[in-house]
Amino acid sequence: MGSVTDYLISLIEKQVNDYCLVVWFDPEKQYKDVAQALNIPETKIAHYDGSFFALRHEIEPYISGYEPRRLIVYVPLDHAETRNALAEVEAAGVIMRPGQQPPARNTRLSVIARNALKPIVGEDTAASIEKQVEAGKLTLADLDALAEKGEGITRGVVSVIFGAGNPQEVALSFLSSERHDAELVSKNAVPELAMLLQSAFGVELPGGESPNNLRTRLSRFVLQTDFLTRLRGAVPSELQTLKIAAKPAMREACATLANTWRLRRDLRESYVAFVGQVEKELGLSNFTFEREQIANVETFLEVERALQREIESALLIKSTDDLVQTAKDRQSSFWSEHIPNMQAHWALVAVAGQLLLEADRIEQQIKSGPDSSAKAIFNSYIGSENPLCLLDTNHRHMERRYHNFDFEAGTRHDGLKQLISKARYRYMEVGAILSEKFLRRYQESKYRLTGVLRQTEIYKQKVKPKIAEGKTAYIWVDALRFEMGRDMVQSLSDEFDLQLESAVGTVPTITEIGMAALLPSAEGAASVVAVGDSKLALKIDNTIIKDRKDRVKFLKSKAGVNVFDVKLEDLLPSPKRRIEEGIREADLILVTSQEIDALCEGDNVPLARRTMDDILHELRRAFRVLAYLGIQSIVLTADHGYLFGEELDEAMKIDAPGGETVDLHRRVWVGHGGTADPAYLRARLSDFGLGGDFEIAAPWNFACFRVKGGAKAYFHGGMSLQELVIPVITLKPTRIGQVSSITNIEWKLIAGSQKISTRFFSVQIRGVATNLFEFIPPKVRVEIRAKGESISTPVSASYGFEEATGDIQLRLDENDPKAIEPNTVTLAITKESNQKGVNVHLLDATSGAELARLDKIEMAISIL
Repeated sequence: MGSVTDYLISLIEKQVNDYCLVVWFDPEKQYKDVAQALNIPETKIAHYDGSFFALRHEIEPYISGYEPRRLIVYVPLDHAETRNALAEVEAAGVIMRPGQQPPARNTRLSVIARNALKPIVGEDTAASIEKQVEAGKLTLADLDALAEKGEGITRGVVSVIFGAGNPQEVALSFLSSERHDAELVSKNAVPELAMLLQSAFGVELPGGESPNNLRTRLSRFVLQTDFLTRLRGAVPSELQTLKIAAKPAMREACATLANTWRLRRDLRESYVAFVGQVEKELGLSNFTFEREQIANVETFLEVERALQREIESALLIKSTDDLVQTAKDRQSSFWSEHIPNMQAHWALVAVAGQLLLEADRIEQQIKSGPDSSAKAIFNSYIGSENPLCLLDTNHRHMERRYHNFDFEAGTRHDGLKQLISKARYRYMEVGAILSEKFLRRYQESKYRLTGVLRQTEIYKQKVKPKIAEGKTAYIWVDALRFEMGRDMVQSLSDEFDLQLESAVGTVPTITEIGMAALLPSAEGAASVVAVGDSKLALKIDNTIIKDRKDRVKFLKSKAGVNVFDVKLEDLLPSPKRRIEEGIREADLILVTSQEIDALCEGDNVPLARRTMDDILHELRRAFRVLAYLGIQSIVLTADHGYLFGEELDEAMKIDAPGGETVDLHRRVWVGHGGTADPAYLRARLSDFGLGGDFEIAAPWNFACFRVKGGAKAYFHGGMSLQELVIPVITLKPTRIGQVSSITNIEWKLIAGSQKISTRFFSVQIRGVATNLFEFIPPKVRVEIRAKGESISTPVSASYGFEEATGDIQLRLDENDPKAIEPNTVTLAITKESNQKGVNVHLLDATSGAELARLDKIEMAISIL
């Protein structure tokens, strides 16, 4: 057998190695002799010889089991002639035939000839031979004979040295390593190598050059060709004299070589090294490119940075869907996957651009839309499609990413800083406009939102009916804003039947009032009362409820069932036996969480921004624990929302009414008398259906009262939508305890480096199915752990990243239905560790089961 036949057999063997079962159709019977002589180790070769019944009987033992067995079924017919007689076999494996896609399964003789002969006789000759085959002038035997005559260069010393005759493989090996240099010199094969590279890529390589000089020339030529081929529009005059491949086929060969070089993880370090050298020689950092020019370029790091600057500059002028999508797409570019901070940079640009888009949309809606009622604005804020609360969600995501990002010294990130500043300004500007419009309409409606659930009705309408159905958990989360609840439930549908609703909170929107409003009988005559020390409480059924102790006692006295109370921290990572027993014996389990309020009111703004979203992941873990312990229904809600914008400056501060002040916070005043002012709303608490004779004042917009020692950026108590609207989430477990059905996956984690030397670290996830059945890729989570404790937070991924939880939804590879598309995940180190070695864990996001891990990654940084 000759080279062309060998090439065909190698294609078949590759498909068998990858998929085990191959059905090979040969309608023109061009490969009958090959099929008869075919011998692939540990592989059954079955031939159709007129009877599908006999064929199926022969192959039945190879397709009936659960484990795949290596099998080739040769059918010298057109596929249509089989009348689906082999449909089951085809479904379990892959088909090879003329014209089949992808190209690796296309057995058309002309295509086989071109691909097999191109590295032997060159592009032009191979194309000519392809046409002769299509005209029926050459057989497989003829092609093997031609290959033998044309093997001069690649069957020479070079192929022996490199162990390959394909110019792409030889070039990759030569570019990425010096290991063959000595042998090339000792066997006088450098001229032969130069001839091969010149014929395949069009590069001019002078005679007498050393291997190292040839490597430098080839790398520069290939990178220049790849760059200028991908560049759109006019080439800058300074670059027009660069030498690149002249012929289209050779330009394509250079582009293919460059792309393979950078995508091969075992070769990319050499690619990056040559890129640094060439882009410095070209002075690319001094060039200015138009965004459209470089949108498809991945060749050079400096060009990637130039594209970032262009996108940032364009977003500063006007945010568009295209600009934001470009930033999202670049998170899976080569440079994003190679440099974790680059992926984080693009992710931050994308979310800032999305925030600007939301701000523009909402501002336009407010200005040009009809003069909406308070109820209409409320519904728009919580709506299922493009709700107004996305403004807050994107702002929260942006701030988390900003405070997790490592800004470099100098001017490199100036454009990003300007973009963040604009996004923050627009958030405050549009948020304040929305707040004032809603609040004025709310005043006009006499503080009534018809048909909207009130916070005081949650226990009676949502919790009590669930208790009658079975064991129920009632979760109070301090300061869980509606948009956070909405964000969280996006990732829960795989595990729970769920319902997300909204409720209007009880004013003033402070913990003492909001938490008590969640109790039984709150829907009746609840009154706000003063309890001294500038504190308020809620009075229900003649009981004054001031704090958690009072709330728990009142709930146990009124629920009429066995109540067990725990804090969120008691459930994680695993509850103690006393907690488990209490939950199993109770009918109603009260779970309370103060993590958000406690963290944000601590006034460590950077820490709060970085970690406040962790509560969403912790809640999901708690849901799973509760379900394991027999909870049938979970009702989660909050006492109030919050504002968390820019740190206060004098321009945002206003004077409180004064008078007899009973309680004063940044966002609310409660008392008697005092002054009125256009800067804030004044009303009686009785206007809101509450007992008591107090008055209330709250700023119309995002302004705050002057308060000695008050918080800097995190506030609640007022009546903006962000503070007033709370989530009501009802969950019923469905899949808890079930590990993902795809247990037959061979996972592979590839670390971006073997040492964590910066706060950002990347790891690539790969997976291949080990059986023949179709599967749905799972949702996963990646953690870096030291002594079992997670010290990281997920920041971004090539695709599938869920902002709310940091989970990643994997997907199938378009070119291989049995493989998961590789996904590079960037993590930020958020906790200090004195461990010299840490582990990377891949977890099933639904069950928490470990799928794979990398051990002993060196920890070489301090984040303090």
